[in-house]
Amino acid sequence: KQWYQRRVRAIAFTSDHIETLFEMDIEYIEDMKKEFPDANILRCESLNDHPKFIECLAQLVARHISSDGKTIPQMSLRCPMCTNPTCGPMRGFFSSRQLPESISQTDSDCNDFDSDTKAVG
Repeated sequence: KQWYQRRVRAIAFTSDHIETLFEMDIEYIEDMKKEFPDANILRCESLNDHPKFIECLAQLVARHISSDGKTIPQMSLRCPMCTNPTCGPMRGFFSSRQLPESISQTDSDCNDFDSDTKAVG
Protein backbone atom coordinates (compact mmCIF):
# COMPACT_ATOMS: atom_id res chain seq x y z
CA LYS A 1 0.00 0.00 0.00
CA GLN A 2 1.47 3.34 -1.07
CA TRP A 3 1.48 6.17 1.47
CA TYR A 4 1.78 9.80 0.47
CA GLN A 5 1.14 13.22 1.87
CA ARG A 6 -0.97 16.10 0.57
CA ARG A 7 -0.85 19.66 1.91
CA VAL A 8 -3.51 22.28 1.35
CA ARG A 9 -3.25 26.01 1.93
CA ALA A 10 -5.82 28.80 1.86
CA ILE A 11 -3.92 31.10 -0.48
CA ALA A 12 -6.49 33.90 -0.39
CA PHE A 13 -6.08 34.49 3.35
CA THR A 14 -3.13 35.69 5.41
CA SER A 15 -4.48 34.54 8.76
CA ASP A 16 -6.34 31.51 10.02
CA HIS A 17 -9.93 32.24 10.96
CA ILE A 18 -13.01 30.16 11.60
CA GLU A 19 -14.42 30.33 8.06
CA THR A 20 -11.17 29.15 6.47
CA LEU A 21 -10.55 26.52 9.13
CA PHE A 22 -14.05 25.11 8.73
CA GLU A 23 -13.95 25.10 4.93
CA MET A 24 -10.47 23.61 4.76
CA ASP A 25 -10.57 21.14 7.66
CA ILE A 26 -14.16 19.99 7.46
CA GLU A 27 -15.34 20.43 3.90
CA TYR A 28 -12.30 20.34 1.62
CA ILE A 29 -10.05 17.91 3.45
CA GLU A 30 -12.93 15.50 4.09
CA ASP A 31 -13.65 15.48 0.34
CA MET A 32 -9.98 14.93 -0.42
CA LYS A 33 -9.86 11.98 1.97
CA LYS A 34 -12.55 10.28 -0.12
CA GLU A 35 -10.50 10.82 -3.28
CA PHE A 36 -7.14 10.00 -1.65
CA PRO A 37 -7.96 7.54 1.17
CA ASP A 38 -4.32 6.54 1.74
CA ALA A 39 -3.00 10.10 1.91
CA ASN A 40 -2.03 12.03 4.99
CA ILE A 41 -3.75 15.36 4.28
CA LEU A 42 -2.60 18.41 6.22
CA ARG A 43 -3.61 22.06 6.14
CA CYS A 44 -0.67 24.45 6.13
CA GLU A 45 -0.85 27.20 8.68
CA SER A 46 -1.48 30.67 7.27
CA LEU A 47 1.06 33.48 7.66
CA ASN A 48 -0.75 34.76 10.79
CA ASP A 49 1.81 36.55 12.95
CA HIS A 50 4.92 35.05 11.35
CA PRO A 51 7.82 37.46 12.01
CA LYS A 52 8.76 37.76 8.31
CA PHE A 53 5.17 38.53 7.37
CA ILE A 54 4.86 41.21 10.07
CA GLU A 55 8.21 42.69 9.02
CA CYS A 56 7.08 42.87 5.38
CA LEU A 57 3.80 44.54 6.33
CA ALA A 58 5.72 47.05 8.46
CA GLN A 59 8.09 47.75 5.55
CA LEU A 60 5.18 48.37 3.18
CA VAL A 61 3.46 50.72 5.63
CA ALA A 62 6.68 52.60 6.45
CA ARG A 63 7.56 52.97 2.78
CA HIS A 64 4.08 54.23 1.99
CA ILE A 65 4.01 56.72 4.87
CA SER A 66 7.47 58.09 4.07
CA SER A 67 6.62 58.45 0.37
CA ASP A 68 3.70 60.81 1.04
CA GLY A 69 1.86 58.73 -1.55
CA LYS A 70 -1.76 57.93 -2.12
CA THR A 71 -3.61 54.68 -2.58
CA ILE A 72 -4.60 52.91 -5.77
CA PRO A 73 -7.22 54.69 -7.96
CA GLN A 74 -10.00 52.32 -6.82
CA MET A 75 -9.87 53.85 -3.32
CA SER A 76 -11.43 57.03 -4.70
CA LEU A 77 -14.46 55.19 -6.10
CA ARG A 78 -17.71 55.15 -4.16
CA CYS A 79 -20.30 52.43 -4.24
CA PRO A 80 -23.24 53.12 -6.58
CA MET A 81 -25.88 55.22 -4.81
CA CYS A 82 -23.71 55.57 -1.67
CA THR A 83 -25.19 58.01 0.84
CA ASN A 84 -22.78 57.42 3.73
CA PRO A 85 -21.74 60.92 4.94
CA THR A 86 -18.20 59.82 5.88
CA CYS A 87 -17.51 57.87 2.69
CA GLY A 88 -17.02 60.84 0.34
CA PRO A 89 -14.56 62.76 2.55
CA MET A 90 -12.63 59.59 3.34
CA ARG A 91 -12.35 58.70 -0.35
CA GLY A 92 -11.35 62.28 -1.13
CA PHE A 93 -8.58 62.14 1.47
CA PHE A 94 -7.12 58.93 0.06
CA SER A 95 -7.37 60.07 -3.57
CA SER A 96 -5.64 63.41 -2.84
CA ARG A 97 -2.30 61.73 -2.26
CA GLN A 98 0.20 60.38 -4.79
CA LEU A 99 0.91 56.66 -5.29
CA PRO A 100 4.57 55.85 -4.53
CA GLU A 101 6.52 54.14 -7.32
CA SER A 102 8.10 51.69 -4.89
CA ILE A 103 4.76 50.26 -3.73
CA SER A 104 4.69 47.84 -6.67
CA GLN A 105 8.21 46.59 -6.01
CA THR A 106 8.77 43.51 -3.87
CA ASP A 107 11.45 43.36 -1.21
CA SER A 108 13.66 40.31 -1.63
CA ASP A 109 13.33 39.32 2.03
CA CYS A 110 9.52 39.29 1.73
CA ASN A 111 9.32 36.58 -0.94
CA ASP A 112 9.71 33.23 0.77
CA PHE A 113 7.16 32.29 3.40
CA ASP A 114 6.65 28.70 2.22
CA SER A 115 9.87 27.46 3.73
CA ASP A 116 8.97 28.88 7.14
CA THR A 117 5.28 28.02 7.50
CA LYS A 118 4.32 24.73 9.07
CA ALA A 119 1.58 22.21 8.44
CA VAL A 120 -1.10 21.65 11.03
CA GLY A 121 -3.40 18.71 11.26
